[in-house]
Amino acid sequence: MKYKTIRIYDETFKGLEKLCTRYNTTKTELTESMCSYFLKTGIDPNDPTDVTTEVRKLKNQLISFIRTQESEKLNPLIKKQDLLIDRFMNHLDEEVVTRKYMEQLAQAIIDKLRKP
Repeated sequence: MKYKTIRIYDETFKGLEKLCTRYNTTKTELTESMCSYFLKTGIDPNDPTDVTTEVRKLKNQLISFIRTQESEKLNPLIKKQDLLIDRFMNHLDEEVVTRKYMEQLAQAIIDKLRKP
């Protein structure tokens, strides 16, 4: 592989060295990684707010999607579930009342039959 040299300002070189230390890499590897990153993502390295703006847009889209799903899917599902639970609990209550009444009625009949 053939190497080329590039000229950078002294301050930029110091920043490059800090990044290399932070990420435990060589200047060549870091430069290659940065170049690949910008080529793959299409991000403009001269516009540092570009990434932030895109992240904000995606965050807002995600929040909007979640709210839509909540109002169109989740809330109606919860309401239906609550209705079913209420109906089931009412049915159980009626069943218990009916069972108690039937037990009392049966006991009254038994008591009458036992009396001479």
